[in-house]
Amino acid sequence: MNFRPKFTFFASNAFLLFLTFSTIAQAEYRVFTLHIINKSSQVTRQVETTLDPIQYTTFFPLKKGEDISYIETWRCLGRTDSFKAHCDNPRLKTPADEVSPAKAAAKLD
Repeated sequence: MNFRPKFTFFASNAFLLFLTFSTIAQAEYRVFTLHIINKSSQVTRQVETTLDPIQYTTFFPLKKGEDISYIETWRCLGRTDSFKAHCDNPRLKTPADEVSPAKAAAKLD
Protein backbone atom coordinates (compact mmCIF):
# COMPACT_ATOMS: atom_id res chain seq x y z
CA MET A 1 0.00 0.00 0.00
CA ASN A 2 1.41 3.36 -1.06
CA PHE A 3 0.82 5.93 1.68
CA ARG A 4 1.14 9.66 0.91
CA PRO A 5 0.24 12.31 3.45
CA LYS A 6 -2.64 14.55 2.41
CA PHE A 7 -0.88 17.74 3.48
CA THR A 8 1.98 17.39 0.97
CA PHE A 9 0.10 19.28 -1.73
CA PHE A 10 -0.84 22.06 0.69
CA ALA A 11 2.67 22.29 2.16
CA SER A 12 4.37 22.57 -1.23
CA ASN A 13 1.91 25.23 -2.43
CA ALA A 14 2.24 27.17 0.82
CA PHE A 15 6.02 27.18 0.35
CA LEU A 16 5.66 28.49 -3.21
CA LEU A 17 3.30 31.23 -2.00
CA PHE A 18 5.81 32.18 0.69
CA LEU A 19 8.60 32.47 -1.89
CA THR A 20 6.39 34.54 -4.18
CA PHE A 21 5.32 37.07 -1.57
CA SER A 22 8.62 37.23 0.33
CA THR A 23 10.07 39.43 -2.43
CA ILE A 24 7.50 42.09 -1.54
CA ALA A 25 9.07 42.62 1.90
CA GLN A 26 10.36 46.08 2.74
CA ALA A 27 13.57 46.79 4.61
CA GLU A 28 13.73 49.20 7.50
CA TYR A 29 16.31 50.35 10.01
CA ARG A 30 16.55 52.48 13.12
CA VAL A 31 18.70 55.60 13.48
CA PHE A 32 20.05 56.70 16.86
CA THR A 33 21.39 60.08 17.93
CA LEU A 34 24.02 59.21 20.52
CA HIS A 35 25.39 61.60 23.12
CA ILE A 36 28.97 60.91 24.24
CA ILE A 37 30.38 62.91 27.16
CA ASN A 38 33.80 62.90 28.79
CA LYS A 39 32.98 63.21 32.48
CA SER A 40 36.29 64.78 33.48
CA SER A 41 36.62 67.43 30.73
CA GLN A 42 32.86 67.83 30.04
CA VAL A 43 33.57 67.63 26.28
CA THR A 44 30.54 66.26 24.45
CA ARG A 45 29.84 65.06 20.96
CA GLN A 46 26.80 63.73 19.13
CA VAL A 47 26.83 60.89 16.64
CA GLU A 48 24.05 59.83 14.28
CA THR A 49 24.32 56.10 13.63
CA THR A 50 22.35 52.91 13.04
CA LEU A 51 24.07 51.31 16.04
CA ASP A 52 22.50 51.46 19.48
CA PRO A 53 24.77 52.55 22.38
CA ILE A 54 25.86 49.00 23.23
CA GLN A 55 26.62 48.09 19.61
CA TYR A 56 28.41 51.43 19.07
CA THR A 57 30.82 50.82 21.94
CA THR A 58 31.59 47.38 20.53
CA PHE A 59 32.72 48.85 17.19
CA PHE A 60 34.08 52.16 18.50
CA PRO A 61 35.45 51.74 22.04
CA LEU A 62 35.04 54.79 24.26
CA LYS A 63 37.97 56.53 25.88
CA LYS A 64 38.50 56.29 29.62
CA GLY A 65 36.00 58.48 31.45
CA GLU A 66 33.51 58.69 28.55
CA ASP A 67 29.86 57.80 28.92
CA ILE A 68 27.32 57.16 26.15
CA SER A 69 23.55 57.47 25.96
CA TYR A 70 21.04 58.00 23.21
CA ILE A 71 19.05 61.18 22.85
CA GLU A 72 16.47 60.01 20.36
CA THR A 73 15.74 57.34 17.82
CA TRP A 74 13.51 56.98 14.77
CA ARG A 75 12.65 54.41 12.13
CA CYS A 76 13.57 54.70 8.46
CA LEU A 77 12.27 52.70 5.51
CA GLY A 78 14.72 51.35 2.99
CA ARG A 79 18.24 49.95 3.09
CA THR A 80 21.58 51.26 4.31
CA ASP A 81 23.81 49.67 1.69
CA SER A 82 26.29 51.63 -0.45
CA PHE A 83 26.81 54.16 2.37
CA LYS A 84 23.45 55.84 1.76
CA ALA A 85 22.59 58.77 4.01
CA HIS A 86 20.20 58.14 6.87
CA CYS A 87 16.67 59.43 6.54
CA ASP A 88 15.87 62.73 8.25
CA ASN A 89 14.50 62.84 11.75
CA PRO A 90 10.72 63.30 11.35
CA ARG A 91 10.56 65.38 14.56
CA LEU A 92 12.85 68.01 13.04
CA LYS A 93 10.68 68.58 9.98
CA THR A 94 8.86 71.89 9.92
CA PRO A 95 5.36 72.29 8.46
CA ALA A 96 6.97 74.09 5.49
CA ASP A 97 8.90 70.90 4.66
CA GLU A 98 5.69 68.94 4.19
CA VAL A 99 3.85 69.28 0.92
CA SER A 100 0.07 69.49 1.11
CA PRO A 101 -1.96 67.29 -1.29
CA ALA A 102 -3.20 70.44 -3.09
CA LYS A 103 0.36 71.65 -3.71
CA ALA A 104 1.44 68.20 -4.86
CA ALA A 105 -1.45 68.06 -7.35
CA ALA A 106 -0.60 71.57 -8.60
CA LYS A 107 2.98 70.49 -9.29
CA LEU A 108 1.73 67.62 -11.46
CA ASP A 109 -0.33 69.95 -13.70
